[in-house]
Amino acid sequence: MPPRLVSVAILVYWSIAAFFLLKWEVLPELSLGYPPDLRSIVSAAGDDAGPASWSIDVLDDPRNPEARRNVGEARTETKRLPSGGYEMTSTVEFDAGELLKRTPLANSPSVRLTIDGDYRVDSRGDLKWFIMKVRGADEGADLFKVEGKVSGGVMDVRARGIASVFNLHKTYPYESRSVVYDALRPLDRLPGLNVGQRWDVQVVNPLSGMVETARVEVKRRTLIVWNGEAVSAFEVEQHAGPITTKTWVRLDGAILRQQVPLPFVEMILERLPDKSTKTAAEADRKGEQ
Repeated sequence: MPPRLVSVAILVYWSIAAFFLLKWEVLPELSLGYPPDLRSIVSAAGDDAGPASWSIDVLDDPRNPEARRNVGEARTETKRLPSGGYEMTSTVEFDAGELLKRTPLANSPSVRLTIDGDYRVDSRGDLKWFIMKVRGADEGADLFKVEGKVSGGVMDVRARGIASVFNLHKTYPYESRSVVYDALRPLDRLPGLNVGQRWDVQVVNPLSGMVETARVEVKRRTLIVWNGEAVSAFEVEQHAGPITTKTWVRLDGAILRQQVPLPFVEMILERLPDKSTKTAAEADRKGEQ
C-alpha cells in the first residue's frame, strides 16, 4: 500500500483529471465548420518532428497569472506508423506534495507520481486502443491502470486500482474519429478552429462510471504572451457543471496553454518552445492561409 499522501493525491488529482476521458461529439454550428476530430488532430501533430514538452505549473493567485509555481513536466509525441496509423504517447510527472502545497492537504512530504499514456489510432482516424498508468517513484506495481479497446462501435474500458473499490468495467458507444484522451495529457493540436464554433463533449470518469455532458466553445481570438512574444491565439472554453477549463490555441492549430481547475488548485500546462518552433509571425501567417 502506498503512503497516504500518494493515495490522497491520486484520489484528488487522478479522479478529477487524468482519468477523465473526453469523447468529442461532432455537433458544431454548421456554418462555422466542423470541430477537430481524431484524424485531423493526429495528422496535424504527426507532421511535426520530435516530441513536445510541457511545463506543469500551479497558479496560487489568480490575480497574478504570471506568478506560477512549477510542480512537474509533461512530454507528448505523435508518430506515424508503417501501417499508416498513428501512435500517441505521453509521460506526465509531478510532485504530489508540491501540487498540494498551500491547500488544506498541505504539509505532506514530496512524492513523485508518473502518468503514462499510449494510444493507437488507425489510418482512418479511429481509436483502436489505449492504456493509461499511474505509478509512484518507489512503487513496483501500477497504482492505477486504465485500458480501453474499441470494436464494433463500442469502447470497452477496464480500470484497476490500489483497492478493489477503484476497479471498474464499463462500455460506451464510440463514434468514428471521436477523440479519447486523459485530460492531463496535453493535446498537441486543435486544427481548423473558428470563433463561434460550439460542440458538446461527454466527460467519462471510469472511477465512478459517471458521464457528464460538457459544452465547448471557441470564445474569441486574443493575444497571449508565449515564448517572450505576443502570439495570436483562439481562446477555447469547456463548461462542465461549475467547472470551466480554458485552452489557448495558436492560429496554426498548435495548443500553447491549458488551464485546468482542480480541487483547491489552479493548474496550467504551458508548451515549451523547441528548436523547430516557429516565430509568432510565421505561425500567424500559416494560420491565416
